[in-house]
Amino acid sequence: MNLRFRLNLIVTLVLLIILVISAIQAINNARENVRAELASAMVFAAHMLAAELRHVYQTEELRQQQPAPFKLDRLVNVRHLQIAFYDLQNNLVESNDITSPENSDSTPDWFKQLMQTALRDITKKRLPVYVNTAKQGELVISPEPNSEIAEAWEETKMLLTMISLVFLAVNIMVYIVVSHALRPISHITKALSDIESGQLGTRLPIFKLPEMAGISHKFNTMASTLQSSIRDNHRLTQQIISLQEAERKSLAQELHDEIGQHLTAIHVDASVIQQSKDLSSSIKSAQAIDEVACQMIVILRSMLKRLRPGGLDELSFIEALQELINSWQERHSQTDLTYHIQGQFSALDETMQLTLYRILQECLTNISRHSKATEIRIELEECTTTYELEVADNGEGFDMSEQRPGFGLSGMQQRVSSVNGLIDINSRPGEGVIIRVSIPKQGEVM
Repeated sequence: MNLRFRLNLIVTLVLLIILVISAIQAINNARENVRAELASAMVFAAHMLAAELRHVYQTEELRQQQPAPFKLDRLVNVRHLQIAFYDLQNNLVESNDITSPENSDSTPDWFKQLMQTALRDITKKRLPVYVNTAKQGELVISPEPNSEIAEAWEETKMLLTMISLVFLAVNIMVYIVVSHALRPISHITKALSDIESGQLGTRLPIFKLPEMAGISHKFNTMASTLQSSIRDNHRLTQQIISLQEAERKSLAQELHDEIGQHLTAIHVDASVIQQSKDLSSSIKSAQAIDEVACQMIVILRSMLKRLRPGGLDELSFIEALQELINSWQERHSQTDLTYHIQGQFSALDETMQLTLYRILQECLTNISRHSKATEIRIELEECTTTYELEVADNGEGFDMSEQRPGFGLSGMQQRVSSVNGLIDINSRPGEGVIIRVSIPKQGEVM
């Protein structure tokens, strides 16, 4: 059951309840109107006939107007009442018979029964007829509600018809309004499907409804962020591939230029030893081989250190960081560097160790290349749920709004994101740079 059908069903049920309540109220009003009409007619007729009988009481006119002394047939237009004159033997003398043909009454029986329940306390009124103290009979006033009930039915039917038409019209209007209001949902569903299929340029129009407009803004912001993130990831991937290729090219060049030349020299000296018959020449060639081998060891260590920090395997994490900082300080003795490391870092796994090490290494590299700083402050702290690293310098800084992040900053952001951490970079021209990194411990969520 979709949302549109649910809303229309709820509105229909509410309107149906209102319709039923209105119908009940209309019928109750009709009952009260019928009762009031008949009661007032009975009272009025009784007063009028009583006044007439006071006149008849003193005259002989009644006896002279046989067989219809009151001419009640002239009162055929009296509404809702039957007036009859009975003699002393209770025989009907005359009446204003207003009974309408049964086939002309279209009032349903259930409505008649409901109306009759309101007339139970309205009884016949009997007025004795005297002439000179001699009783001649009785005038009987009886309620005749059929015509009033028929009128009430016509009015009620018209009212119920109008209510039903209003019910139908409101339902149609609600359906149209709900359909129009929920029309953006189809746009949202299609946009989500497009995003799912990889069409990241999909955007929603700004809808007129404030709630839907808010969804449009949030969706478009999400799509833009996702598109930007994927574009940055693609760019970063290309940069990583380019860097890997450059590193491979550099290693291949070093292997060819350095290792290859040294191996050639070793081969030449070894051939001299093999062919030499002079001990002193053999000793000189062996010494040359030893020197070349030592140079090769230095070159290999340098190459391996670029590929992976050897200190992380040989030393503890803290000692490896201290070696990195001290080595950088020796090469940049003119810069005042202070650092503070607090914590045991015993639960730090290899991935997080390498992440923090590489971030600190990249920060120091950027400072030496771009910052021209004279003071550097490094703080690394193990907190309850996170590892916090802060690197600050007093160098030239840069404008965050204009700075186009190179691979250094992007690489740091990518490394921190890979371990679910957060990085914050603050800088202004002439005010240095502050980089804060927060990495959650295993099992914790940022």
